[in-house]
Amino acid sequence: MSAVAPTDGRLLARHLGAISRAIRIHRVGNRAVSGLIRWCARDLTELSRAGGVDARVELDLKGVLIVNGQPQRLRREVRTQLLPLATMLRDLGVGGFKLAGDVSEPALLNLFSLLREHHAAMDRVGFQTALDDAGAECFRLLVPRVLVSGLGGGPGAAVRVAAAETLQAYIRAVLAVDEARQEGNLLRIPPALFRAAQGLAELADGDLRMHLALTALKEDLDYGTRHPVHSMILAMALGSRAGLPRTLLVELGIAAVVCASVPEDAGADEILSTVLAILPTSRLSLARARRMLAVFEFRAGLDRTGPPYILLDSPPHLFGRICAIAIRFDQLTTTRPGHPGVLADEALALMAEATGNRLDPELLRLFASVVGRYPLGSAVLLDNGEVGVVIHTPSEPALAAKPLVRIVRDERGALVRNGPIIDLSDPACPRSVRGSVDAEALGIDTRRALFG
Repeated sequence: MSAVAPTDGRLLARHLGAISRAIRIHRVGNRAVSGLIRWCARDLTELSRAGGVDARVELDLKGVLIVNGQPQRLRREVRTQLLPLATMLRDLGVGGFKLAGDVSEPALLNLFSLLREHHAAMDRVGFQTALDDAGAECFRLLVPRVLVSGLGGGPGAAVRVAAAETLQAYIRAVLAVDEARQEGNLLRIPPALFRAAQGLAELADGDLRMHLALTALKEDLDYGTRHPVHSMILAMALGSRAGLPRTLLVELGIAAVVCASVPEDAGADEILSTVLAILPTSRLSLARARRMLAVFEFRAGLDRTGPPYILLDSPPHLFGRICAIAIRFDQLTTTRPGHPGVLADEALALMAEATGNRLDPELLRLFASVVGRYPLGSAVLLDNGEVGVVIHTPSEPALAAKPLVRIVRDERGALVRNGPIIDLSDPACPRSVRGSVDAEALGIDTRRALFG
């Protein structure tokens, strides 16, 4: 498969975005639009000739442009301009198009004319027929892009993820942690882990829902790899809600990985030697290295009554307090040898009992608002007997028990494919949550509901 140069992809993105914005203001045949059409037709023709039968252009719902299978790194303002085009395509059940030959200006003009004029009853097949009738046969419409996750098959192979960059950021983090573990020294903070943390931090800063949803990808990973990665995700989510900038989210994520990798029975000497071993290999400035003391502090507790028993008047560093919450939540909600996992709301209740002396109560309340009373990906039983998976958690405390859910089992207990999305916070909605249920025991793949 031929690859498009990054500069070509960005240029195409700018032209597509500019056309999408222009046609909302001007008619498609406007002179300004015609100039953009000419440039974009040239871009697409070059792409078609370079990529041959594999040349294709796709868009996801966040405005990420995928050219020949490669997501393009775009500025946020460019992705924002592409959102109207992505929405118009998805309304038709279209994720993009393959290029079957050179793209003429009339063909591209007809594509955008039909996009602007299409009616709600038209689907992808009808739109393809309209394109063919208009002489735009060079565009062969594609279904919305999905990726399949999973390392080496297994349960993860069933997860379909609509957001390409989300899954790729997760896989990069998993591979970086797994590689370091195989080398026998996770604590050396390899460069690949820094790059993976940067990708997850960008995701947390931009789309916190998809960022948190990654913690549902568990079954195909062993605990030693999964726990550091998910602790990083949860710590970044809390840090993002606390207002930390992206650069600090990266450092917080690295701190969480290291904290989660310290053995639970480690004593003060072992933890201190860990910190000293990190500093020469972490390439951090002195100011940043001080934040890595989270590794030394996170188990001491807010009142410092736990190991390594630091006799200081000041509370632990913010990083240490955040890491303590993120790591504990992942420990409680994950089934591991000798420790059966509990439901997310049960974990929050157990953690609330430890506030004041072990966990920071203010940060824990903020964390509960991030993951929700019924966290993202949890299965809930509704009062009419239906079962839903939480796909969005309200940030308002008063609506904590009224998330957005996708129905996965009807009131008779039958599995529902592509079930409706119900907003329990809508005053007109008669349903309410009766309580959490064990999705695995009911044979529910919560990840399908989350990622589409």
